[in-house]
Amino acid sequence: MTAPALLRDSGHPPVGSRGPRLATGVALWVWFGVAVLFLFSPIVTAVVYSFNAGVAGKQTSAFTGFSWDWYAQAVADPTIRQATQTSLVVAFWAAVIAVLLGTVLGFELARNPNRTVRRLLAALTYILLIVPDTVLGVSLLLFYTETRIPLSGFTLIAALTPPSISVVAFVIRARVLTLDPQLEDAASDLGASRLSTLRLVVLPQLGPAIAAAAIIGYTFAFDNVVIANFLSTPTVNVLTVYLYGTLQYGATPAVYATATLIFAATIVVLALAALLLRTTVRFRARR
Repeated sequence: MTAPALLRDSGHPPVGSRGPRLATGVALWVWFGVAVLFLFSPIVTAVVYSFNAGVAGKQTSAFTGFSWDWYAQAVADPTIRQATQTSLVVAFWAAVIAVLLGTVLGFELARNPNRTVRRLLAALTYILLIVPDTVLGVSLLLFYTETRIPLSGFTLIAALTPPSISVVAFVIRARVLTLDPQLEDAASDLGASRLSTLRLVVLPQLGPAIAAAAIIGYTFAFDNVVIANFLSTPTVNVLTVYLYGTLQYGATPAVYATATLIFAATIVVLALAALLLRTTVRFRARR
């Protein structure tokens, strides 16, 4: 038997194949590095220039000096504080509503016994996800105008919730499809009611997916500048719209400092969520 045949029979790849595999691996790592550099370079630039002293209170293309003053100015600015508070409140309630409705919708997308109903719900959910934010913003503004509903925080929450609902629904649907139905059948055989099975068997398994969906829904609502730009008012203005408006008149380093603080807060929240999820998984494994 020849050497290549022996290698094939032993399960080891031929020596000649290691070269192309190594080249492919190196190429994939290089491509990964380029993609990461492309995605994170703007964020790193914003963080660096948030410490730029600038000239006459304006941002400059050249780094003129290191300064912490812009962070103090961003925290002390009442307009930035009010816009940030509005964004946090609006995104929170939009995420809460999206989780409540999206969880039910995602469950029905996976478990509804009627195939036609599942397809109809899926089509409506996809429409909520893919419809352009500009179209949704204009439509909602026209709807509120024609129905004489004054723009407020409630209308802004209602406008930012639909895209988040669709995202939450698809996340929950993906998790529901992986659930083991035998666990629910076993709970039913042991005398548990449908409500008890849902509360004690299904929801604990959906916990990590619901938490992830809540974070994604919150991010969608917080970062949506297009819809918020149509429905914001002088008294109800969110941070994304404020930051976008300041860029039209020349951004100050305080804007970059604010963006950096929001980015840092996002990283902290994600790290805490990951730590909480890891702790929960370990706790359940010990039990």
